[in-house]
Amino acid sequence: MTRTDSTQNAALELLFQDTIPHISQDALTEKLVNYYASLGNQTPDLIMVFSRDGELRSINKHDIRVFQHVVHINDFKRVLLKKSFENFEHAFRQTLTGKNQYCEVQLKRKKEFFDMMMVPLNSHDSVDGIGLFIKDVTIHKQKAIDIRSENSSFKSILDLLNIGVWVSDYKTGKLVYASTGLADLYEYPIEAFDRDQLEIKDVIQKYVHPDDKSYVKKMAIEVLANGESVDMRYRINTFNGTEKWLTCHTAPFHDENGKITYIYGLQTDITDEVKIQERLEYSANHDILTTLPNRRSLDEKLSSLFKSKKPFAFMFLNLDRFSVINGSLGYQIGDEVLKTIAARLMLILPETSFIASLKSNDFIILLEDYKDKENIISITENLIHDIKQPITIDDYEINMTTSVGISLYPDDGKTTDRLMDKAHSALVHAKKSGRNTFRLYSYSKDIAFQRRLSIENDMIEALEKEEFELYYQPLVETKTGKIMGAEALIRWNHKEWGAISPGEFIPIAEENHLISDISDWVVKKACQQMQEWKEKGLDLIQVSVNISPIRLMKKGFPDYVKSQLNTYQVLPEYLGVEITEGSLLKSEKVVLTTLAELKELGVRVAIDDFGTGFASLNYLREYQADTLKIDQVFIQSRDGQIEKDTIIVGSVMEMARGLKMKIIAEGVEEYSQYLFLRDRECDLIQGYLFSRPVPVVDFEKLLMKGIIEPDPLKVEKDRLRREVKQ
Repeated sequence: MTRTDSTQNAALELLFQDTIPHISQDALTEKLVNYYASLGNQTPDLIMVFSRDGELRSINKHDIRVFQHVVHINDFKRVLLKKSFENFEHAFRQTLTGKNQYCEVQLKRKKEFFDMMMVPLNSHDSVDGIGLFIKDVTIHKQKAIDIRSENSSFKSILDLLNIGVWVSDYKTGKLVYASTGLADLYEYPIEAFDRDQLEIKDVIQKYVHPDDKSYVKKMAIEVLANGESVDMRYRINTFNGTEKWLTCHTAPFHDENGKITYIYGLQTDITDEVKIQERLEYSANHDILTTLPNRRSLDEKLSSLFKSKKPFAFMFLNLDRFSVINGSLGYQIGDEVLKTIAARLMLILPETSFIASLKSNDFIILLEDYKDKENIISITENLIHDIKQPITIDDYEINMTTSVGISLYPDDGKTTDRLMDKAHSALVHAKKSGRNTFRLYSYSKDIAFQRRLSIENDMIEALEKEEFELYYQPLVETKTGKIMGAEALIRWNHKEWGAISPGEFIPIAEENHLISDISDWVVKKACQQMQEWKEKGLDLIQVSVNISPIRLMKKGFPDYVKSQLNTYQVLPEYLGVEITEGSLLKSEKVVLTTLAELKELGVRVAIDDFGTGFASLNYLREYQADTLKIDQVFIQSRDGQIEKDTIIVGSVMEMARGLKMKIIAEGVEEYSQYLFLRDRECDLIQGYLFSRPVPVVDFEKLLMKGIIEPDPLKVEKDRLRREVKQ
């Protein structure tokens, strides 16, 4: 290096000196030199001044011991790392050209770092020396290293996670970080994220599913506008075209001033979970065998149709004699038949139709866009015709027919239950009409069906207005003729059809779920009537009512009976409940539990129509009723059966007495039957020989008499018959 002259070196040596005694100077110059010396000595950085050839000429007062033995720039070689010294030496040479230089150095064997700034000291147009400013940045550097290390660790952790993480610059929208998981999620090369300088809007435009783009953009805007985090669930089409479902949690990052600087995103692939959910939802809404919508889907569809208030037809389809297929050919063949029928329905019916599998061989069809009732009839007739075509399964040629019941919205009902019940009612009538046909609930020329519809429609009103009434048929003590009780029998005098037999309207009530209400009404009316007789001073007798097994299977019947007895102040022993033997078979446990609760309450129980059901002796063994009523079929014996029926009746009576049960013989119409029963000490008799069921006014007259004699005309007729035989 070129050496400087002595004058220059002397000038450089004056730096940072508090006093300059050997140089003449004026007062102003002295002050100025002292000011600069004070300024240099008070600065927190180490300042060293070197001559052009690298010799140290001056140094401020600073305690950085590591550099205290430096007298020439080559001395830095002993304390700096090799690479740091090379950078330092290069910067020194560049400064000699008149340019400021910067470099960062690190000490040997120590993690200590210093920033160095080199400034040329000029005199006229030449550089006389170099000013070196040294700043200890070890703490800041270590923090930066720690941050980079921490960031690197975080990045490594994030790259190991099976999720996608990204960070974008708030102002530019460019991705500044993308994890390996994000690249895997989008099936996009990780290096391409940096290379392509993608922006968030580019990602949305390129990869978000077209149907979800507007949703994602809207939610992204909300993040930017509100500065709050947001969760999204949407689909993407990956770089390779694969459709995936993912969730994305997006949140803004605020700096110390509260300004948003970055947007963070966390994305997770939920494709498998969505597929499982879709399968579960499909299973929950479809019949597994036929793949048709099930009852749940039907209810949802009906709810939608009710809201639209547009007319539609509700078709209840049932395959005729389907149980024969299962019974004779097996359930596998039956299942194939159902799948074939389901496929045919989808081909036969209009595209706008909704077809649901209700259960087994029941299907529901909803027709929305029909022109008129004739159009419905035409569609139904074609459907019945096409289903009738032979089906070949495993070499079996199967001929199926179907019956259909149809109700219309809103004409026949405005709820699912009403439309279902009325369509089913029409279906039942189609079955009774010979099957392989259909019936519209409110549109038929069939007089019998119209009568049934009229009865069904008017039954609710009749119950509300108490158009039903109770007739009473006395139970007569066999030996004395004394009235010991009565059976309450419901009657209905219809405004259009006149007197309707209970045998006709009770089955209809059971089908449309009114039988429980009717049973409760009979109990209430019987209790009310007994209260009126008590108030009139008439002797109370036991009144028996017939209860449908459907009501016995419904919860709360014993509590209802108790409430009516309390309301009308009737003792429980005056009320009797009659059930048919077949009722026990319908739901043994439920019915027997209800009867046990009634007996515990004090209500007497009678088994009606005994001998016409199955397993009668078994029920007598398992459960002992208070009374046994012998069915009239054994009392009204036909020629050729008298001897057998006599033996049966005698055996039943003997058995009942052994079980300590009272015996009632019903259907006694002839005097000879009476004599037979009297001779065998039957407890009570019920039948036309003594009285038909009569209105309450007429029955009260019988109550006041107290005793009933056999009908004289029937007695005389029976006497003449015996004389002819003799």
